[in-house]
Amino acid sequence: MPQPNHLLRAARHRLPSPGAPGEYASRGEVASAVNAWLWRETSKKYELDAHYLAKLERGVARWPNAAYRSGLRHVLGALDDASLGFTPPRRSDGGPCPPPENLTTPQWDAGTVADRVTAVTGDDLMPPTRRTVLAGAATLVGAALAGELEPFLRPARIVRGQGTAFTPPELDSAEQLTANLRSWHSRNGTLARTAVVAQLNTHTRRLRLAPQGTPETLRAFRIGAELADIAASMTWDVGLHSTAQRYFILSAQLAHAAGDDILASVALASLARQCYDLGRPDDGLEIVQLAQYGTRRTATPRLRAVLATREGWAYAQLGDARAFQRTVGLAEDHHAEGAQDIDTLTPSARSLDTAELAGVIGARYRDLAAFDPKHAIKAQEYIGLALAQREPARVRNRVFDLIGLARAHLITREPDRAAELINGALPLAESWSMGRVGTKLRDYYREAAAFATVPAVRDSREAISALIAR
Repeated sequence: MPQPNHLLRAARHRLPSPGAPGEYASRGEVASAVNAWLWRETSKKYELDAHYLAKLERGVARWPNAAYRSGLRHVLGALDDASLGFTPPRRSDGGPCPPPENLTTPQWDAGTVADRVTAVTGDDLMPPTRRTVLAGAATLVGAALAGELEPFLRPARIVRGQGTAFTPPELDSAEQLTANLRSWHSRNGTLARTAVVAQLNTHTRRLRLAPQGTPETLRAFRIGAELADIAASMTWDVGLHSTAQRYFILSAQLAHAAGDDILASVALASLARQCYDLGRPDDGLEIVQLAQYGTRRTATPRLRAVLATREGWAYAQLGDARAFQRTVGLAEDHHAEGAQDIDTLTPSARSLDTAELAGVIGARYRDLAAFDPKHAIKAQEYIGLALAQREPARVRNRVFDLIGLARAHLITREPDRAAELINGALPLAESWSMGRVGTKLRDYYREAAAFATVPAVRDSREAISALIAR
């Protein structure tokens, strides 16, 4: 009896449907995409159809022709035929090879992760017209996104190999550079995204040659995860959401391959935050709960606080005030309990200091105020506390606070105070105006339209228009 091709089916289930938002692609949609890509690439007409794809998924056929394999690799984002479960016939009897032993999603295995990061970063560094891996890639949603992340709950498979090991001085230098890149991005916004992507590409090319499973290599995977997280944040900042999502997932995979599920869960928390920014609270909540379950025995109090804030974010966007307030209370309790574990956390988790916690909670109260304006007062209290406690060097966070507080004052119908806060934010916002800061300024611009006749508000909106137009 044929063995089903679970890898091909899983790859299709990770691909969003172009015609049914929130669903995965049908066999017919995949076949049409393959035929269209082959026509563009070869100027030849191909007739792959849903019936033949069903035979491939059932394992009745295991080795499609070269053109179909090429098209399926492109459409499904696979690096090689094996990632789609395609096995050539044996020369001895012409029969099919036995199916692979490991039918789990291979992208989370240590060796495959390094290959995928190298391929994605190499493609990202090419001119847009020459990209193949990222070309046309859609943001994963719903079941496709959940299916991509589910292997987080399973141990990474490490195949030990031979190669040139990382030396301690190399790893020390890489860690210091990674810390510098994160600092430069968060403090002044002038770091080029391509510089981080290029560093990640160089690092993982080296990682592919290192012997797997050694302490040095595991440390190198962890450094790669940090670099991928920075690249994801910067890519998100410039609005390349599908590529940013790919980097967040790669960060989680690299950390998982390093055996560091705390770092992996921080990457998942960032991925959830991206879902919230894109207005998909259900997806974000599912990701957070996956991270919480995967680290239920290992999470530090501070990490539990991070994940609780992300869970509360979903409830705020869904308008569930009771669940939000319960979760926020847990976040504050975990945060207070975790004052002593700060040195054991990743930089992303360490950044949840008292000011950041207050800022996040305040911004979420503002989200709740969209359902009931009475929550705007709490938003003002928490964001005001964040502003009072922010370190001066955390300029971008301060800009977010000022914009968020201004939007809360619009809800309480205090337009002059809102405009005053925006005028304080604009001189600091220029370095990030093309990214998420610009998006938040546009939110204020839209929400302030109701007060456009107020001179201070009119001036602040004109200043935003001038900044965004640069």
